[in-house]
Amino acid sequence: MRRKGLVFIAILLLLQQVMFMGVMSVHADDDEVKDILDSLFNNQQQDENEADDIIDEAPEEANPIQSLIGDYYADLLRSWNDAGIVASQGFSQVISPAEFIGEELNLLPRSEAEGYSDAVLLSDATTEEIEIEVDIPEEGLYQIKVDYLPQDGKIIPPERGLIINDEFQYFESRRMVFPSAWENEFVPFEKDGLGNDIPSNQVERKQWQSTYLMDASYLFDSPLLFHLEEGANSIKLVHLRESMLLGNITIESPTSLPEYAEYREQQQAGRVEQSMVELQAQFPDFKSDPSVQALPSGDPNVTPYETGAILLNTLGGDSWQDGGQAVTWEVEVEEAGYYQLAFKYQQDFKVNMPVFRTLLINGEIPFQEMQRYAFGYSKKWKNEILGESSEAPYEFYLEEGTNQISLIANPAPIQPVVRTIRDVMAGVNALSLDIRQATGNIADRNRDWSLTEQIPDLTERLEGFAQRLRDEHAYLEQVSGRNPDEARNLMMSAEQLEKLAQEPNSIPFRYTQLSEGSGSVLQLLGDLLIELPKQPLLLDQIYIFDGAELPRAEATFWQKAKANFFGFLRSFSTDFTEISPRTEETVEIWVNRPRQYVMLMQQMANRDFTRETGIRVSLSLMPDEQKLILANAADKAPDIALGIGNQLPFNLAIRGAIKDLTEFNDFDQVQERFSPGALLPFAINDEYYAIPDTQSFYVLFYRQDILEALDLPVPDTWEDVIRMLPELQRFGMNFYLPLSSAGGYKPFALTAPYLYQHGADLYNEEGTRAAIDSEEALKAFDLMTKSFTIYSMPLHVPNFYNHFREGSLPIGVADYSTYIQLTAAAPEIAGWWKIAPHPGVEDENGEVIRWAPGTGAAGVIFDQSEKQEEAWEFMKWWTSTETQVEFGNMMETIYGLEYRWNSSNVEAFEQLPWPQDDLDVILEQWTWLRDIPRIPGDYMVERELSNAWNRAVFDGDNARRALEDAALTANREIWKKLHEFGFMENGTMIQELRVPQIKNLLEER
Repeated sequence: MRRKGLVFIAILLLLQQVMFMGVMSVHADDDEVKDILDSLFNNQQQDENEADDIIDEAPEEANPIQSLIGDYYADLLRSWNDAGIVASQGFSQVISPAEFIGEELNLLPRSEAEGYSDAVLLSDATTEEIEIEVDIPEEGLYQIKVDYLPQDGKIIPPERGLIINDEFQYFESRRMVFPSAWENEFVPFEKDGLGNDIPSNQVERKQWQSTYLMDASYLFDSPLLFHLEEGANSIKLVHLRESMLLGNITIESPTSLPEYAEYREQQQAGRVEQSMVELQAQFPDFKSDPSVQALPSGDPNVTPYETGAILLNTLGGDSWQDGGQAVTWEVEVEEAGYYQLAFKYQQDFKVNMPVFRTLLINGEIPFQEMQRYAFGYSKKWKNEILGESSEAPYEFYLEEGTNQISLIANPAPIQPVVRTIRDVMAGVNALSLDIRQATGNIADRNRDWSLTEQIPDLTERLEGFAQRLRDEHAYLEQVSGRNPDEARNLMMSAEQLEKLAQEPNSIPFRYTQLSEGSGSVLQLLGDLLIELPKQPLLLDQIYIFDGAELPRAEATFWQKAKANFFGFLRSFSTDFTEISPRTEETVEIWVNRPRQYVMLMQQMANRDFTRETGIRVSLSLMPDEQKLILANAADKAPDIALGIGNQLPFNLAIRGAIKDLTEFNDFDQVQERFSPGALLPFAINDEYYAIPDTQSFYVLFYRQDILEALDLPVPDTWEDVIRMLPELQRFGMNFYLPLSSAGGYKPFALTAPYLYQHGADLYNEEGTRAAIDSEEALKAFDLMTKSFTIYSMPLHVPNFYNHFREGSLPIGVADYSTYIQLTAAAPEIAGWWKIAPHPGVEDENGEVIRWAPGTGAAGVIFDQSEKQEEAWEFMKWWTSTETQVEFGNMMETIYGLEYRWNSSNVEAFEQLPWPQDDLDVILEQWTWLRDIPRIPGDYMVERELSNAWNRAVFDGDNARRALEDAALTANREIWKKLHEFGFMENGTMIQELRVPQIKNLLEER
């Protein structure tokens, strides 16, 4: 009875809120209100018993998200130990591929095993599971080793999950990585026309490897342990991505590493006197990740150094910071024996905090002290002689001949802090849900709240979170030996929680400090969760020596003074934005991209374009695209500009600054390379002034593991999204919309999809007025606002990527940049998130309309150019399928996944190394790509549409009135600009202006 009474009261409060706020006054009829309430009531009734069970059984600070995806390894390991389940001893069993079990297994004979000593198994997408059976003499914890050889040569390494006795034992077992080996194609590096080093392309090194199954994020630097029962056990490798050949799989008892003293006594060999071998760190023999790169340094302390030249003379930095990234150097020594090791390094990335590396000699960690070796904070270059101290160096045994020395980025010492941050974030999320339920999600400053009566342990929970964060800060101080700057978010969060605990009844109107504000506890901890595990280290030299004096880590005063003096003189004559020398004959191209992109573009242009056409080009960096306006005004514009925003071409074209590309005879053939909707921003009437350079996409991201656990289907329409919200919100989760991360200003890219999908336009076809006050636009605006006021989607999400990782926002709409971020920097959930087409609106024919923009960069030719024909030849070459495929592949292999190229050439995009399932989704969404056409004064339509949303959501204004007022204000600015650019005179159109229509472009194709 009590529960039914509460439901009745909740319905009355909801009705009262609807009538008072006017949120549903956008002509929402009574039937709609009734449908919403019926849906909420029926869902509550359906889940009532299940919810009671969850509440009764869950501990006070249970994490409902973690209950869906499984325990973390650390928690389960502790529970095993508490239950007396410990590491086994003395067991080892090798299972050959011939013993593997599965459907349609592809067993290859030794002759096709690419160097393996026995038959091997091809593991690819056609084999979802490979099973082995092992008989265990006693219950305990075991580790698993796999022999493998990656196939296909893709950047993404093979990934597999592990099921033991029909279950994933813990979260980390859902995804494990089998790293490839990558090497430089050119050693030493090639040079460009200015004498600068060119980064080498990365090629996969075909070699069989043997690896223990490890945590993909390397937060645990020992092999993962698995609980096996006495007797028969089933072990299944589940295919996640990429192919590989499988050799033997070994199940064995874990072994412990010796301490240094024990290791030193193992080999009966002496020290090698007066020896010195120097290695340039930027030339490793191979590495596990192609994104670990040689970097240029203009510091005279670095070897080699050359005034005025860009030399790739160091290795790593922030390209070598992710856990598990391994780099291996091979060294030749003439005599077996004990040697000392030293690394010349700089580590000023983490202020007052060390980074950690695991050292391997010939593939093995020699002793315990090398599992987590700290490289302390140092702004200067320093020779780190590995040892207990500078007076007590370690000695390492090397065999005569070739030896391998490897370093692995190791965040494991930070693991306890990461775990606590996750726990506290989960606890804050759960507490936030309790607070929203207690307050009805109303933050009325004029109302007195008694939260401590409704949540008796509120103060205790807040103070408990704060204390845990303070404890972890103390731990980091102990690890660092000083107060680390990076850990300040721990103290800021703790202080914020303690202040909230002092006045708990004020939390409803200080709620943003807890979980939703830009400086909230959740944001502070979320930012720290991203940065803390990173372990960047910059290396210059490696020394293998004994009885010899190391070279100075720092140059002498006179060497520095000389270098600085000549560098100062050279700064007056050197254009550091220039990538290749310019002459009067060269086509000058400015590129609004980082140096890595421009150097590779110049390299390819010299090798292919100039050789084929005889046209020489000179590319330069353009840090700010606004320079184009100034350069054009001063008659110093380049011939071509690439990588500029898609708003700028219209503004340049309407002022007569850039070339109408339709004047080239073959423009129609070139434009077919791109999605029709991608050309909309570059059109004025029937003339096109730019072509797209890159293309983005908006798709639906979802956590497959969480949706499967909740038995929720992937939504196809906005109605599907609304139907799934109660179930998500019951577990403290929600749906993410890009509008939540845009602050007070909502750009067209975020608002236009709603209008397009409901059949509305931004302006009328004549371009003389805004069309955001139409009935179709009103329906779209209704959904835009109700998503937040009625359906309680989060109003402010500072970082969707982080919330998606930890599960509080397991589904939402996001773009290309989010895809790259998740692919490159969310190892713990790789393989368990997927994408789907953008949710849309079903039309009267049953088709789901999914229109969305894909804002990308553009390329233009300037009207002042005297080399327009040559410039057009370059534009055609640059956007061609062959060039785009080669460029995209090289960028990714040289610099890693975060540089995956989103080519605007659709055919080229299909050939780039995107996972096939994701590629299919993106290409499907691109059939609904509809970018933003431009008219004079369009910025005011964008601004006023954003203002109308703010008034409706935050101030409770009537939606129709808000849109009508927005249209009036926008129209005044449009008419003003039409007069300014000569389209209108005295309120009458004197020159035609046709807004490009997607339907016309599609018909032309």
